[in-house]
Amino acid sequence: MPIGRLKRRGIFNKYYFIICLKNFFTLEKCFISNFSPHNEMKQILSILTLFSTLLGWGNTGHRIVGKVAEDRLSNKAKRQIKNIIGHHDLAYISIWADRIKSDPNWDHAYDWHWATIPDGEVYEIGKHSGKLVDKINEFSKNANSADMSLEEKKQAIKWLIHLVGDLHQPLHVGNGKDRGGNDIKVKWFGEDTNLHEVWDEKLIEHQNLSYTEYAHFLNLEFNESECIKWLVKDFEFYANESKKYRSVCYNFETNNLTYNYLFVTKPILDMRLMQAGVRLADLFNNLFN
Repeated sequence: MPIGRLKRRGIFNKYYFIICLKNFFTLEKCFISNFSPHNEMKQILSILTLFSTLLGWGNTGHRIVGKVAEDRLSNKAKRQIKNIIGHHDLAYISIWADRIKSDPNWDHAYDWHWATIPDGEVYEIGKHSGKLVDKINEFSKNANSADMSLEEKKQAIKWLIHLVGDLHQPLHVGNGKDRGGNDIKVKWFGEDTNLHEVWDEKLIEHQNLSYTEYAHFLNLEFNESECIKWLVKDFEFYANESKKYRSVCYNFETNNLTYNYLFVTKPILDMRLMQAGVRLADLFNNLFN
């Protein structure tokens, strides 16, 4: 079956790949149209390389945000979220909004993950493409509303966990010119990639930490007085923050990004991850208290 069809059906994932690997002839039917018995290992290695690109650690940043937030939830917020979701593991829930991108029932949500603020402007609702801020405000009202069904509350919580993380990634508040850095081709320590992927994945992966370790180190790095100052409770303000820090993302002289770029950007990366977690926890604590 062609990869494109598998992706559209939402079954192009690690689990399907493992099933295919259990039987090489199944693997042949799924992915290899010109299979030769003399180069099967080469074929498998090529497919594994493909999957390492498609199924990387891009979820780690969202899990870090979820873990930071969960550690700061009040007991009452934990109970309320558990009553709705069944548990209060925010890291586990944090990537749900990306997983459903393969579900055609959610095709309409394609522009919920980003916002646009051109250089020299501030955020204005509805002026530019991307509904990230609007949806955070909407789901904040729905998550604990008596007018919402249990399923609607559940979806609102899941979306909030993910979208608050997205809002704090500077390139998810794009300039409207390069698709949030996706069109900016760069190298990361010699490996071909793009600027958006560097911020979504590469900078975090380079730390070689699990999401729990990273969250723990962030809690050591930032003191409580700093965290309290971040609680403006205004998502338009947080979007403008990302637009401000966005300039740092583009601050490089050569397109091969290495240690110099890491040195300049890591403080912003860590701060935005921590801010997202702190603010997400504050949102839930206020909603459910």
